[in-house]
Amino acid sequence: MSKIVNITAATTTTTLLQAGTQDTGRISKIHISNNDSSSEDISVYLHDGSSSFYFIKDLTLPANTSFLLEDCLSFDVEKYTLKIDHASSPNLSIIIK
Repeated sequence: MSKIVNITAATTTTTLLQAGTQDTGRISKIHISNNDSSSEDISVYLHDGSSSFYFIKDLTLPANTSFLLEDCLSFDVEKYTLKIDHASSPNLSIIIK
C-alpha cells in the first residue's frame, strides 16, 4: 500500500510517518517530486524525539524534477518518525511505498 503526501502549506517540516501509529516502517521507496518552478532544498530523516538520522540532508532538488530513494529505508515505526524538511513555500508530491 502506498502513502501519498502533497505539501503546499507554508511549513518547514512535514511528518510523513508518525511513530507509534498504524503507519508501517516497512517501506521500499520514497519518490519526491518538486512541482515548483524553482529549486527546493530538502532533507529526509528519522527522528526519535531527541536525535535526527538523515537519509538525505540539504539536497537541492531542481525545479520540475524528482528524486527516488530506494535503499535501506525500513525502520521501527514504534521508535522513529519519518520527516521531511523543506522551504516555507513548497510544491512537493511524495509517494511512499
